[in-house]
Amino acid sequence: PLGGSRGNTLKRITNTFIIFLVSGFWHGANWTFIIWGGLNALFIMPSIVLKTNRNNLDTIAQGKLIPGIREFLQMVLTFALTVFAWIFFRCKTIGQAIDYVKGIFSHDLFTIPFARHPELKRAVICLILIVPFMMLEWLGRENNYAIEKLGLRWPKPLKWSFYGLLVFIIGMYMQTGGTEFIYFQF
Repeated sequence: PLGGSRGNTLKRITNTFIIFLVSGFWHGANWTFIIWGGLNALFIMPSIVLKTNRNNLDTIAQGKLIPGIREFLQMVLTFALTVFAWIFFRCKTIGQAIDYVKGIFSHDLFTIPFARHPELKRAVICLILIVPFMMLEWLGRENNYAIEKLGLRWPKPLKWSFYGLLVFIIGMYMQTGGTEFIYFQF
């Protein structure tokens, strides 16, 4: 039998994969969810093997307005891997997910995506709305929630008007179609 540190590492790797694969199955009875769980296990594996997974519990760039280059690259990598795994989470079949990934890594990777797209206006509006919300989240990342301390000294009418505007914008652009709650799709 494996003993010592090597045995413990193998046990942690095995347990991590089992947990993530089960969480994938819990999200849906489809192989795409199992792959999503497996990808997440794979992505966290270097941190498990190197025993650094407990090193990243603090707020990123704590006390600083902008992150350092290393922190920025870590955020970009985490975002890219998460979004990549979401492809499998959202696609109905493995074939559809693979086709989607092939489309991403095609020769069109280096073209401007909306240059030929008829819905350029919609994409620009989306970006105009996303950027301020991302800035709010970044500036409020050390709080319990992003706007916790925003406008504490503002007059009440201005503060409540701002909150009302946020709710209005979210309401205007949220999806209200007939999408079934994901956990009812079993």
